[in-house]
Amino acid sequence: MTGGERPAPGPREPRRSGAGRLLLSALWIALPLGALVTPRPAHATAEEFSTFDVESQEEDDESVLDHLLTRMPRAWRDEWEHAPQAFRTSQGCLTSGQWFIFDQLKLRAPLGRRSTFDLGLLQSHDDTEAFEALELAFHRSLPSGAVGLVFAPNYDKSKQDFSLEWRYGADTTALEIETRITLEDTFNNLWEFRQSRAGQASEPYLRHPLEPGIRVVSRHERVRLEVGGRWLTPNTKKLEGLYGQPPFRIRTLWGALGYATVELRALGLEWGAGGRNEQATSSEYPDSVSNLDLRDFRRQWSAELSARRTFSPRVSALAHFFYQERTQRYGADVGPGVFAAVDRVTHVEVDSRLTPTLMLRVGGFYDRLGFARSGRTLLASEDRKKESRAFIGLIARFGRVSVAGVEGIELDREPYDVAFHHDKGFLQLQTTF
Repeated sequence: MTGGERPAPGPREPRRSGAGRLLLSALWIALPLGALVTPRPAHATAEEFSTFDVESQEEDDESVLDHLLTRMPRAWRDEWEHAPQAFRTSQGCLTSGQWFIFDQLKLRAPLGRRSTFDLGLLQSHDDTEAFEALELAFHRSLPSGAVGLVFAPNYDKSKQDFSLEWRYGADTTALEIETRITLEDTFNNLWEFRQSRAGQASEPYLRHPLEPGIRVVSRHERVRLEVGGRWLTPNTKKLEGLYGQPPFRIRTLWGALGYATVELRALGLEWGAGGRNEQATSSEYPDSVSNLDLRDFRRQWSAELSARRTFSPRVSALAHFFYQERTQRYGADVGPGVFAAVDRVTHVEVDSRLTPTLMLRVGGFYDRLGFARSGRTLLASEDRKKESRAFIGLIARFGRVSVAGVEGIELDREPYDVAFHHDKGFLQLQTTF
């Protein structure tokens, strides 16, 4: 392989049936309207994009099923949005050595008649990303909305962020808008701020990043729409050696995330449709070399459609289809090589309310999947064409605390020894204060 080689052409995508293409087209029609459950938080940090990875999910051959079962229950969303002070967590088993963690905390205290102090904490660690974000925000009400200043502290001063916010409406209004622009890594070599040290070395920016974001929610009696996204502007760092000595390297990063959801009550059913797209591109190379293609591009997008029918005050049933594609292209440092995968998940579930505070969930997943590689990539995949899983779970309420637990039972023969059966457990908890 020579230095000027480009990544090999992408692998042939897994073939889709005619019915699959028709369904995918229908999902794309629904996508602009708006996911089945509460989307991810509208704001995070550049570390979300820098740690975002696609092929790493191949370490767990049932990763997509795990992520679907670790979603927060849809029935909890309104309580979360309406509460000024709340905490929620979702945790579970990914692999024999990895644990899924998603934690979110929000607190609010009045500073006067028109001002508030808001604290937010977000932690996300799984096989797609690993980051934490603590935010201290000060908001002031205006005749039209509210403005806010947000500070995200970090032990490493070069990673501290500042944001400006404008909000219109609230969680109980028909229209709610949140906009934010974040100056990432504010003290890293920016104007008069000269704090660029990272550890014992320096990583000053040659091109500083901004991260604008927006979230818009429209609530009506029978329809709820939500769209949102973030964009991390292309940025460039110069990685210096110890005490500013060579060798020097150049690191770049760019990322974008967008989602849309729609919920509709019609024809005796509760409909849901949505989509999400996240992608990032990064590279790192010696500053003396500029003709190598060392980019690491990764993209993951999904679309989904669901319908729920309530048969009685105690029994309801859900049918849910989830489609996802993943692509990662490695440059000359790792590859050149390309990884591509597709998941087509059919999910059915029956919910039965046993008591006013206890609900039983029973259902299953069937994932028809495909993957392909060309050139060199970091990981390998188990030889599989499907993944299937049954699950049983409970959702309970204890005062202000809601708890959901689910046990997933794998229905496929594993390529390794399994005692009795292969199972995975997941737990969600939410409370208000």
